[in-house]
Amino acid sequence: MSIDGWRRREDLEGGKQFRVWLTDDGGEELYVENLTYRDAGYAVYLYDVDDDAWTTVAETDSKADAVERAIEWAEEH
Repeated sequence: MSIDGWRRREDLEGGKQFRVWLTDDGGEELYVENLTYRDAGYAVYLYDVDDDAWTTVAETDSKADAVERAIEWAEEH
């Protein structure tokens, strides 16, 4: 699925990061992470490259819900 203003980086996906998108200008990165290895479900994080800051966008027990929330967040911002 394509998200306007974002590009998926499948080459960065693997391990606990199973979806990664970067803004077209490279200023933000959006990660969907599998945290089940520590019994924490799934999380969506935004990384601001310029500020070197991480923000939790969503946390859920469902992999599908985490991906959906990431896509919704990206489409709104």
